[in-house]
Amino acid sequence: MRAQSLTELAAALALLVPVLLVVIDLCILGTGAALNDVVCRDAARAAASGPPGDATLATNRDVVPGKAPYQRAIAVIERIYHSNLPVKVRDDMKIIETVRDVPPPPYRGSVDGEVSVETTVDIYPPFLVGAIMGAVVGDGGVAVKSKHVVPFTYTF
Repeated sequence: MRAQSLTELAAALALLVPVLLVVIDLCILGTGAALNDVVCRDAARAAASGPPGDATLATNRDVVPGKAPYQRAIAVIERIYHSNLPVKVRDDMKIIETVRDVPPPPYRGSVDGEVSVETTVDIYPPFLVGAIMGAVVGDGGVAVKSKHVVPFTYTF
């Protein structure tokens, strides 16, 4: 009787432990995807909270790392979103601004336009999913992207 109980316990653990590890990996993937969405939203809000990178009218203009909207977005990410989770926010964001109207110099008013920010995070599940991804992809990371579009909130 005693050996039968131990055998049943060992068989149950052999089935339940991998399932538990996969559930933990999936929870980390879900947390990483949610974190990326929050990071992207906050970076887009920060990029749209100041003056555009260039005050000339343009649609779908890429914002390069030296411009103010990019610097505002990266500052929010670096200051707030460093966690102990196996999730890393990539430093390269894709920021596109659309400026439809800027008030002429003697007048005051708000900028009409929007900022689009796309961020990517690499999620490294620590257990079975990470091992399978490492065997298939090579580095074991899962890349997740998020995109948010926010209107300018800046007033001259």
